[in-house]
Amino acid sequence: MMRVDQLRLLFEAGDLVNAQIVTAPLEPGPAARWIVEFQRRNGVRETIMLNRKRNGSDQVRIFSSLDGAFAACHQVGFKAAKVAVQ
Repeated sequence: MMRVDQLRLLFEAGDLVNAQIVTAPLEPGPAARWIVEFQRRNGVRETIMLNRKRNGSDQVRIFSSLDGAFAACHQVGFKAAKVAVQ
């Protein structure tokens, strides 16, 4: 897990190759929630984490809309992202 500013540095260095918006697993409620995964050049997947810790540990950032998830991809530097419903 990395913060947006850390992911932006990796993007600018050419280490991030694609962005994928996927449904967040085990999220309650009728509406889908989303997380963003970025694939690094070495194949490792990174997710966006919250800038603050909850209960003493890092938390994956969960988006309530696709617009919010894509805005995060755009902040990192991507112009396009793949959406996958799992």
